[in-house]
Amino acid sequence: MNKKYVGIIGATGQVGVGAVKTLLNNYSASLLLGGRKIAKLIEQFGEESETMKYQAVDVFNEASIQAFCENCYLVINTAGPSSHILARVAEACLVTNTTYIDVSGDKTMKLAIEDALAKHNNPITCAISAGVYPGLTEMFVAFLLRNQKWVERISCYFAGKGSFSETGAYDIISSLEKDEGYGMSYFSNGDIKKLTSGIGSQKVLPAPFHQVYTLPLMNEEFIACVKEYRAVNAYFYNTFATSKILSDFIMIKAMQLYKTEEEKRASAHRLIETYHTQDEHEVFIIYVEIEENGKTQTNYLQSNMNWNYGSGVVAACVAMQMQERNGTNKKGCYFAQSIVDVEELMQQLIKTECISIKEEK
Repeated sequence: MNKKYVGIIGATGQVGVGAVKTLLNNYSASLLLGGRKIAKLIEQFGEESETMKYQAVDVFNEASIQAFCENCYLVINTAGPSSHILARVAEACLVTNTTYIDVSGDKTMKLAIEDALAKHNNPITCAISAGVYPGLTEMFVAFLLRNQKWVERISCYFAGKGSFSETGAYDIISSLEKDEGYGMSYFSNGDIKKLTSGIGSQKVLPAPFHQVYTLPLMNEEFIACVKEYRAVNAYFYNTFATSKILSDFIMIKAMQLYKTEEEKRASAHRLIETYHTQDEHEVFIIYVEIEENGKTQTNYLQSNMNWNYGSGVVAACVAMQMQERNGTNKKGCYFAQSIVDVEELMQQLIKTECISIKEEK
């Protein structure tokens, strides 16, 4: 079997395009691009070349996924919704002995992949949560804490200007149904504790974000990160541009508007419409405050691109580093943050002009 390609599934979506263009500009590997229709791949990227080939792939057809993966030594999955795909692509990679990277990641997906790994005698490397959020949010925190012996308190804020993709919005609604993550919670001395306030609090971030409204929550990726780097207290806040957007999000959760497939899609559409901005800026920021010995140090990572496209860039950089640093020797399913060298990853992202990192004076 001639496994000569890095494969990208879902190559014509915003996330996939980010991954493809990053690899084309920064890596010498031959690419195999997968999508439902070859015509759409040609429309997006032009005709095939010696180093870029196309193959139709259906992520809900086992034979189709395996036929794609068997040509690749590494596959980046950018197709979704992840709540539907779960371990489908990872299982095909197991059968074909192919390294697997996914921009998405949640508890249910991780458990599904770990269950699939347990059933095979020939484990592979699976890196999930290799996008912007979750993923880069935790990698940036790890980057800031990498030389710290411990930290008294860390607060991380994520904000973005742009629009949700259909699959991204659907995954958010699905996560509400599965009640994944820990809403209104914070990390303290190794435990998850409930907050009694903080929802809707206002926070001022650097331009072009300015005033945002916060929603405190925890996820498995952030918890694993702050545990590894010995943070005593840690807070994560997703933020919203207006109080109305935050209120709509909370209402979907409170009224449980996700019981049926029809309700899920309607709620996802509402989220897309509510969150859509006419703002010319499509950017995101990860803003981090570290408190120690009564002093606060503030650093932030900012990008001048849509977070969907940015997720593809991050996944491509994770893939490049895994290949160059033999990261594929670590078998099993891991959050990408625990596989990469975070300092090297930040340097690579800066090189691609995806991000800038600044310290707030």
